[in-house]
Amino acid sequence: MISPGRGLMPTNPVRNIGQSFLSGSGWLLGGIVILGLFMASFPNLPDRADLVIGNGTDPGSLHPHRASGIPEGRIIRALHEGLLLLDPQTLDPMPACAHSWQVSRDGKTWTFRIQKGLLWSNGDPLDATDFRRSWLDLIDPLRGAPYGDLLDAVSGAREWRNGDGSREKVGIRTPDRWTLVVELSRPMPWLPFLCTQTPLQPVHPLGRDGNALGVPTNGPWELDRWDLRDRIRLVKSPTYQGPSRVHMDTIDFLAIESGNTLVNLFAHGSIDWAVGVPPLLMPFLEKDPFWKEALRTDPYLGISFYRLNFQKPPLDDPTIRKALSLTLDRQALCKEVLGGNLQPAWSFVPWPEPALAAHAEAGNLAPKSAFPVYSGMAATINSPVPTADLTVNQWAMLGYDPDQARKLLQEAGWKVPGAKTGRPIPEFEILHSSGSTHALVAEWLQSSWSRELGIETRIRSMEWRSFLQVQRSLDYDVSRSSWIADFPDPATFLELFTSTATNNRTGWSDEEYDQMVEKARNASNTGVRTWYWREAERILLDRGPVLPLWSTTSSNLVAPELQGFYANPLDQHDLRALKWDTP
Repeated sequence: MISPGRGLMPTNPVRNIGQSFLSGSGWLLGGIVILGLFMASFPNLPDRADLVIGNGTDPGSLHPHRASGIPEGRIIRALHEGLLLLDPQTLDPMPACAHSWQVSRDGKTWTFRIQKGLLWSNGDPLDATDFRRSWLDLIDPLRGAPYGDLLDAVSGAREWRNGDGSREKVGIRTPDRWTLVVELSRPMPWLPFLCTQTPLQPVHPLGRDGNALGVPTNGPWELDRWDLRDRIRLVKSPTYQGPSRVHMDTIDFLAIESGNTLVNLFAHGSIDWAVGVPPLLMPFLEKDPFWKEALRTDPYLGISFYRLNFQKPPLDDPTIRKALSLTLDRQALCKEVLGGNLQPAWSFVPWPEPALAAHAEAGNLAPKSAFPVYSGMAATINSPVPTADLTVNQWAMLGYDPDQARKLLQEAGWKVPGAKTGRPIPEFEILHSSGSTHALVAEWLQSSWSRELGIETRIRSMEWRSFLQVQRSLDYDVSRSSWIADFPDPATFLELFTSTATNNRTGWSDEEYDQMVEKARNASNTGVRTWYWREAERILLDRGPVLPLWSTTSSNLVAPELQGFYANPLDQHDLRALKWDTP
């Protein structure tokens, strides 16, 4: 059933972890279906894959231009290969389809030299023209790619997307088959990082209609099977000619949304890497020396938050939005409801200095700074303040004050618990994607708003594909969301909510916010650029469409024998680097 060639023999520590935990502390997993039923639902294939990953939800799409979720990105980065890859330890960009690159002195012209001899999985040659076509398709306003604005800094791209330009006027050129030249309207120092991400990976001409099934890819693996709500299997590509030398011939991605199921399958040895360990289990896992060896929890650049739909009353009222935030005890949510190493978020750009300091004080490893040159803003019971002015002791309860929330609502004419007069606050709906943690948070929000403000809410849960469609069409009131950095810069978070951003998904538009973002984008001086980003974050927190809840940590269980899995603030782990430590 399990190949001993990968070190997963009966004496494997992963199996011992499961036996130790389930026999000694099995009551902690109350309500979990017995292990035999798990295995009946997700039986091992006769030819178990070399690497099995519990990947969370079933992907909405495997097309680089259509996918927007983390589970999809994990698979797409194995199927496709962009101009560059990230070093699995340092996250420094390194060669992939491009063997070298350079930038002009003014930072506005990038030149990438493409490796010769590259092939698509069907044997077609791959060259610079494939990247030009794919990037232009990503920008194309008629195609509606979720990340279509990612290349707005390219000369002519924004004009085309706004209906004033054309495909031919966008500054992406191929002087020859092996050279890609990108001309920018403003400096974009993080372009090499973007070149490693899924939206900028090449798409074969057969995939231009948005389909991903049966379409040739160019990565080290190719798609072998996709069984909905079960698994996706990748097999090593015989045509891959890139720089990577992979160690896994087959990889399975299991579609498992239940964190408890993931933990049990990992304990059984049926999963080698479990993504999304339930926060509620982490305190217990960390106390067990066997589980602690497999558990990976580190700060990474992600924010969990709720979107507020500005087109749906009463959420268009700034007093309502402020009150909703003031009544949320984020510290209690992180420590008493979710558990684990999460830190409350009073900023939208995650892991500011006070949060990192609180994480370190709790006995965890934490870098001094999540962003090398940025120190942002944080919401308080009044106006946002610079995070640099805050102490670690202030952070936990910084913006929590239910009494202030009720006072503001009464002054604005709304009725609150205990008051005899005022307009009743209309009922609204809390939308979340399926998953036990998401449901738990939605119920906590519902309870908090009912208890403190007397607001009645409904909860709606949807599977991932339908959830994304509903959120994009603004058919919601408040909606669970998260955002993970594409690169280590505040731009990846604060560009989300400009009026023209495709991932705004709130109906919010603020002219001053747009101006601050635009000035930050065009600033060449680091200090000036940081000031504009800080002002943008202040506006977003003060009058924007978001309720930040917590800065995220990684939550992985990884077989101790699996080498090449390194902690990093993007929580991106290149499957090309993974291999088994065999005796």
